[in-house]
Amino acid sequence: MIQLKDITQLKFRRGVFTVSDNFLTDKADLSCDINYCIQVPVNVENSLNEFSTLMIDLHQPLESIWENIYHRTRDEIRSFTTNQKYVHEILSDLSESQLEEFIRYYDDFARTKNIKPAEAFRLKAYNKAGILVVSFIKQEDKYLCINFYRMTQKRAANLYSFHQKHKYEKDYSGSHFGRAHRALHWEDIRAFKLVGVANYDFCGWYDGKEDKELLNINKFKEQFTTHVVKEYSGVIYKSRLIKFIKLFKK
Repeated sequence: MIQLKDITQLKFRRGVFTVSDNFLTDKADLSCDINYCIQVPVNVENSLNEFSTLMIDLHQPLESIWENIYHRTRDEIRSFTTNQKYVHEILSDLSESQLEEFIRYYDDFARTKNIKPAEAFRLKAYNKAGILVVSFIKQEDKYLCINFYRMTQKRAANLYSFHQKHKYEKDYSGSHFGRAHRALHWEDIRAFKLVGVANYDFCGWYDGKEDKELLNINKFKEQFTTHVVKEYSGVIYKSRLIKFIKLFKK
């Protein structure tokens, strides 16, 4: 059973530096060497950037959430959940080896997409604090799709969402992975609503016009909701050493 925590700030270390993560709060703690403000409602010290995301209010009846999903996406979800044998599971309080295994899966995926690997230091800190959740859909002992979340009472923030098509493309078609991935989000939404999470956050929406990859990700998310929320994200450095290094790099 997921135990929801009312946490909006977290402190940990990254090497020799102290770090604070401040999420969904207008009272950021800026006492550390590195202070991250993640989807906060105000532009702290006028140092943050606008951040857009897509959100589902989980206080709505489940039927309303379902009806707001694009009709063809509902068909794909029904097709998968009705016709396939699969395991959907949500894990919290992961062991060190479990977390490292899922991080490896994401990093393998990231290499195929030429994107940054997972922020392992942050995921480990979240897991230690009891606010990290990993969900997956598995068939025949193969992890097809995996989601990482920062989970609190206020929000399930989808930090990483990926498939393992690169690993099992000989076993399943691209459309099969697409249906499984959509089903995973729906199963997660249902589960998080049941335990009392207030909002489901897709954790990012690209408001530009040029990056085709990000626009395609937008299209996937918009199948579930078109409710855009504007927030602020960024990092504020208090360490003189880091400030000097940043200045030198310029």
